Amino acid sequence: MVLSHAKIMFRKLRGNAGGSRSSEPAPSAPATTAESEPVDPPRAIHISDVKRSPTKIPRKPGIEPQCITVMIANAKGAADCWHLWNLFSRETGCGWEFDPTLEDSGTDYLCDGFVYAVRFQPPPTGPYAITAILELMQHVFLVFSYDASSRESWDEMVTAYEKVRSRCDGVLPFLKTMIAAMGEGEGEGECAVSHAEAEAFATQNDCLFAKFSPGAGRGICDAVGSLVELAHGARGQFTMDKEGLPQREKRARAMQTLFPS
Repeated sequence: MVLSHAKIMFRKLRGNAGGSRSSEPAPSAPATTAESEPVDPPRAIHISDVKRSPTKIPRKPGIEPQCITVMIANAKGAADCWHLWNLFSRETGCGWEFDPTLEDSGTDYLCDGFVYAVRFQPPPTGPYAITAILELMQHVFLVFSYDASSRESWDEMVTAYEKVRSRCDGVLPFLKTMIAAMGEGEGEGECAVSHAEAEAFATQNDCLFAKFSPGAGRGICDAVGSLVELAHGARGQFTMDKEGLPQREKRARAMQTLFPS
């Protein structure tokens, strides 16, 4: 899945190498007047909801999808990237098939008319740490998942997070980091680490916090949607052309340092 994704991005990068970003319209912004009320930012909609919508949700014509890589660093007992993708597919009802009418995959989102293609993968170690592959990534997020029913899993996650932070002086080369609790809601089973405690830890470290159901995958679609919305707000960063290459090269080297083989 990662290598095929890299090939697609290589073709896009080669095709855009001599191009200009000026041809792509910027994310639409609401008109502001003295009397205008605050407008909520655009929401990310999973492709399954787009298909089920009774009204047609517009798309920006002729605009290539932007790619989002979600790296999953899982502690003991928590879902790794492959298990998380399976849970994501279970919650959304979408598999890894392409719809010939929409040309979308089961992990695509629509936000303000722009398509975002989401991919899950492990942190960049071993074959995933190849510089050429890391440079082809556009928007990159890091998710630390842990088993909420296990204090040991929580401690392992915290240790892993602090190690990563220490290797980069606290400045992570990701658009955002998320702490994800794998477990049922409070009161539905024993929670060795309360969600309040976990969320406080996330807030103190400028991370997002999310809760995933380990059985049905509840919560994953919305959590990934929140990452898509952040990527939408950063459409101009890490562009897949010559101008964006120095940024992507610098980030690739930083990611290799964070997760030594």
